[in-house]
Amino acid sequence: MKKVPPRSMLIVVPLMLLVNCGFFPIVNFNPDNPVDLGLVMRVMIFTLAASAHWNFGRLEARVFPGWSPLFIGLFNAAVVCGGLLGRYLLEFGEVSNTYNFTPGNTVFHVLFLTAAATAAWKLETLSRRSGSCPAR
Repeated sequence: MKKVPPRSMLIVVPLMLLVNCGFFPIVNFNPDNPVDLGLVMRVMIFTLAASAHWNFGRLEARVFPGWSPLFIGLFNAAVVCGGLLGRYLLEFGEVSNTYNFTPGNTVFHVLFLTAAATAAWKLETLSRRSGSCPAR
């Protein structure tokens, strides 16, 4: 099986930042949110964000198979927070920051997407070590 070189993360990390910037908030818990996307759009955003981070975690397993789960979790949290910072700066001064960047929205976004990528990394590294992972 071909190993992905770590320099490929130079492409993946900006992509992860962009995804985090674009999908925030994946769930908006703020009752004062004036924007109603509708159920279908909310499900699509949630599903696409979770799927993207699951695939990022699988790619990380190919690039960093020897890293510890704690380090991968911190790495993923840093990338998610970096994406949030980009989103905040993108909308700096806009009223949308007041109802999007609430503690509930931010904490859920960081914890859920960090957990999705880290869990995917863990499952992928376990399956690769046991040899049950088919070549993709």
